[in-house]
Amino acid sequence: MTSSNGNTPGTNGNGKANKKISLGIPKPKPQSELSKFEQKVILKQTPVWSRAAAWTIVGVSGFSILWASVARIEQVVNARGQLEPVGRVQEVRPPVNGVVKEVLVQDGEKVVQGQELIIFDTSTSEAELAALQNILASLTQENQFYRTLLNNSLSTVELEREIAELDIPPEIASLARHLIELDNENKVLNFYLYPEAELETGLTPTDQARLNAIRSEYDSRREASDLEKQKLEKQLAQNELQLADTQAKLATDQQVLAEIKERNETAIVAAEESLSIDQGIVRDIEPLVDEGALARLQLEQQRQRVNDRSRELIQQRANGNVEYNNQQQQVQTRLAEIDQLLQEQQRLQLNINQAQAELNNVTALRDRDIRQQIATNTQRKAEIESQLMKLVVENDKRIAETTSQISRAEQTLTYQVLRAPVAGTVFDLQAFPGFVPQPSQAESLLKIVPDDHLIAKVYISNKDIGFVQENMNTDVRIDSFPYSEFGDIKGEVIWIGSDALPPDQFNQFYRFPAIIKLDAQYLTINSRDIQLQSGMSVSVNIKIRENRTVLSLLTELFTEKTESLKKVR
Repeated sequence: MTSSNGNTPGTNGNGKANKKISLGIPKPKPQSELSKFEQKVILKQTPVWSRAAAWTIVGVSGFSILWASVARIEQVVNARGQLEPVGRVQEVRPPVNGVVKEVLVQDGEKVVQGQELIIFDTSTSEAELAALQNILASLTQENQFYRTLLNNSLSTVELEREIAELDIPPEIASLARHLIELDNENKVLNFYLYPEAELETGLTPTDQARLNAIRSEYDSRREASDLEKQKLEKQLAQNELQLADTQAKLATDQQVLAEIKERNETAIVAAEESLSIDQGIVRDIEPLVDEGALARLQLEQQRQRVNDRSRELIQQRANGNVEYNNQQQQVQTRLAEIDQLLQEQQRLQLNINQAQAELNNVTALRDRDIRQQIATNTQRKAEIESQLMKLVVENDKRIAETTSQISRAEQTLTYQVLRAPVAGTVFDLQAFPGFVPQPSQAESLLKIVPDDHLIAKVYISNKDIGFVQENMNTDVRIDSFPYSEFGDIKGEVIWIGSDALPPDQFNQFYRFPAIIKLDAQYLTINSRDIQLQSGMSVSVNIKIRENRTVLSLLTELFTEKTESLKKVR
């Protein structure tokens, strides 16, 4: 500090410091009476270098604060990616199968749109086309054969010729023959039902012979029915004769039975009368014998006659009963024979009536059987026709597929020369003479980088996307050319993806795609322009705030640190 006389306090005027300086302090009081603020103060003058350092610090600090409040520093978001053409890189793939015959370009060569690139060998495609055309012709003829067969427009001879020419499978040929047989059989059966002369003109000799056989069969059935009826009538006549004879014999047996009964009754009556007479004689002579008028021998003889008469009467009755019973059994047998003959007569009459009905209905039965056979044949025909229609449908599908394959084969022939789809530069050439590409594996023969302007396609992290907007300025730095030596290229954000891409094997975080338009397509090195190339990796600084001061940055850092202290436990 400088005093009013120009001298620095603590000096004696010549610039030398005094050892002690009296400040006019009052007479000291006793120590007990002095307060702590009433003690003597001795000041020393600050050295020059200390004061200079202090002023330097103050000046630098003030200047730094002033500079920090005025100076601007950009806030950027870093994103990485690579250069790509505006038009996508064209991958030239083989449109169809084929063998590379000749390659007309090489890696790095400039090509124009429509320029010939690769020539394919077409011999395989031509052979494939010929085979497909043969298959198509065969399927077409086969379907025509099936349709003709379904329309009943083939004879047996024509059928066999078509089968031999078209090489029809054996099972299908068998179905076709069976179908023709069923159709011919139905035709013959219809001619039999409607035997008009004009219809029979359409029969072949074989069908006519079959028709005659059917007629002979039904005529034989009619004759058999008639013969059966005649046989039954003959049996009925024989039965009637037997019945009449048996009835006559029954009448005779019944008459004999009556005679036996009458004769037996008469004989028994006579025997009973004779026995009664002899018994009366015995009763009459018994008193005489007792009186001695007659000899006892006569009495015994008379008693013997009575016994003989009794025995004869018993024998007469027994023999009469036996004869009567035998004759009665004969009558019963005749009655049973008559009853059996009557039953047989009824059975024969019923059979005759049935035979007559069958004979009368033989035509109706014939028509019923024929119509039933026609219905069965028609049902079987429908089943075979259904199988043939399935074959027709399958062949139609195969024809459509073969036609499509033929179109592709013809297209292959038109693609024997592969041309450049766009103008650009050839790279990643994979084809060589004899190379066989596989279109199913999406393998490209070569790639063409279009001669369009390049853009930078970058990916912004999820934490930075909130600050990035379209039309923001950027600094694009090419990794191939160090920034410190070659500088960067200015650009502008022209597109930002609306959704984040999920992590993959190259980027283990969610990211948003963005496109940067470049202000220049080259870097200038030693007054020489070096063109940028597609695929170069880049690092892009997107300027999200260009007017931020250093002071605000320090304030933000201080605030972040303060906030972080709040989280300390």
